[in-house]
Amino acid sequence: MVGAVAAPAGCLLPWETVTVDAAGPGGVTHLDALHGAGVLACAGASVALLALALRLGLPRRARLRDGLEALGGALLVLGAALFTLTGGYRPGSGTGWSVAIAPGLVVAGAAGVALLAAQAVSVIAAAGSEEATFLR
Repeated sequence: MVGAVAAPAGCLLPWETVTVDAAGPGGVTHLDALHGAGVLACAGASVALLALALRLGLPRRARLRDGLEALGGALLVLGAALFTLTGGYRPGSGTGWSVAIAPGLVVAGAAGVALLAAQAVSVIAAAGSEEATFLR
């Protein structure tokens, strides 16, 4: 549930900070998730919110909700990873410029990992309880 709440925050915060200190007018630019592969992460955040709404509306275990949580987590992780590899600027610095990862990218990726981990724990716990019932 924490992942579903953190996911939209990760998509709303800046993902990268580009700083240019050139001889002319320099500046700081914050890149958000709404370009490149970051759009996948934002779609994952939307799916995670839908899954959270289902969790609040249907408190007992539901396959649709579980599937949506896994899909949301996978899209968040995939979007953050692809953004890091292809969608944004490579983190680093040089003469007169620097690119740094901003909190939004980390929050979105962590939210996806949290959603996937929660699903894995849920599946393992369900399998354990079914096995215990089967052995009786």
